[in-house]
Amino acid sequence: MARVIHVRVRGIPADDRDRLQARFTELVIGREWRDQLPWLADAGSTGLFHQLFFEQALASDRNDDLRGSDLSAAGFIRVAGDETDALALVFVLRDLSERFSCRVGIRDPDNPIAKLRVVDLVNGRLADQRALESILVRRPIFKRMRDGNRIEMYPPRALGSAFGTMEGADGERRAWSFLVHGMRDSRPSFLEAEAEAIRMWRGLRFLE
Repeated sequence: MARVIHVRVRGIPADDRDRLQARFTELVIGREWRDQLPWLADAGSTGLFHQLFFEQALASDRNDDLRGSDLSAAGFIRVAGDETDALALVFVLRDLSERFSCRVGIRDPDNPIAKLRVVDLVNGRLADQRALESILVRRPIFKRMRDGNRIEMYPPRALGSAFGTMEGADGERRAWSFLVHGMRDSRPSFLEAEAEAIRMWRGLRFLE
């Protein structure tokens, strides 16, 4: 069954709305999503559904806070059968939070990992100033390809030195490793590692 991840972005000046949406779109279209493309609705949205969704989110926000709301954008995505879709969304939102110095709330109530069901980022970091990677699982994440094969993605803090990031090689420990047909490599971020893994996988398929 698909699960739904809810997103709230706060504290973006009106003048930065277009830049935020442009960066979000750039990151989203840079990968293939199994079920649907993530989206963000805001005060400038032109589609009727997005307009109504943002108005409802804003009204709900104001009901919860009598002082008003600093909600800048809101959205949700259905994740069906690919855990890397959920991870990719989180890293896309971390990029926005860092780049625009804003707050991002991610609600994933059906996430099998309890500590990942509610993630709040401020300027790209958790509320206690730890890096997002500090709360990620330490086991491999399997990206299932449409032909039935899979790519193994290894988080920065993966248990076992063979696929984890070496101490001192990455101060923030953001680098991800991956395994494709027995070949291992790593990249500085999840999105870069996933893109390179898929490029290698497609290249090897072409040679078969």
